Amino acid sequence: MNQIYYELDCSALMCYFEVRINDVCVFSLNVDGQASMDIPINSGILEKGEQDIEIRVLPLSGDKELHKEAYVRYKVIEYDVSSGDFKFIQQFENFQTAPVQKNIPFIIHKSIFIANVSYKLDAWQNGVNLKEVNFDLKEALIGESNKLVAMLNTKDYKLFIDKLSKKEKNAAIAMYLNASESKSRISQIIDEIEDGFKAVPIKNDVYIEYSAYNKLATLKRLNRMPALYLENSQTNEEIVLDIRFCGFPGKNEFEIF
Repeated sequence: MNQIYYELDCSALMCYFEVRINDVCVFSLNVDGQASMDIPINSGILEKGEQDIEIRVLPLSGDKELHKEAYVRYKVIEYDVSSGDFKFIQQFENFQTAPVQKNIPFIIHKSIFIANVSYKLDAWQNGVNLKEVNFDLKEALIGESNKLVAMLNTKDYKLFIDKLSKKEKNAAIAMYLNASESKSRISQIIDEIEDGFKAVPIKNDVYIEYSAYNKLATLKRLNRMPALYLENSQTNEEIVLDIRFCGFPGKNEFEIF
């Protein structure tokens, strides 16, 4: 069976930008200069068919206005990776964001492409609209995130792995990971905890970022980074955990994707 894999061949200049596939952020970067990269995007593809791409171009971190020459150029490339190598299949249309205009603080570029993946993920499709819940969502997400912090800092790894099981199962399917590769994703987090990293409790000075057409929510710090992260006080290193919460009708607990 073919294993169809998609990458965004992308270049950016003097901006902070996000790549969203079906309104799920699969990549973000602050480019203080110029950079080119190949960005895997299967993690945002739930099933075959039409896929939405959205590129958000924002001012560099710490700046209030877009650099006058800021841009992002991109194209989608389709591969078959079933042999273990990247076998080129096709390249889609080239795009570039519009020129920067004075007093407009951001640029958004949207496009679509047709994906031919053979999988169908059980993910956030049937989740509730988190902007319409009748409780304090931010307070609830801080509480759920701090439960994860406690699991990591008390080394309750089994419960932590259980909480992330659906997220990791979907990642393995979409990225065609074998059992060993899938296991190593969680093992890396555990290894960092054992090597001196600690999860940092989340305070109230965070904000909610919605995605997946308001069916996913994550907490972000004011520097745009995920609120859930590990810190090593000896080396001043930091590792972020990209955790998105989803609610489902009739369920009292969030699921993580």
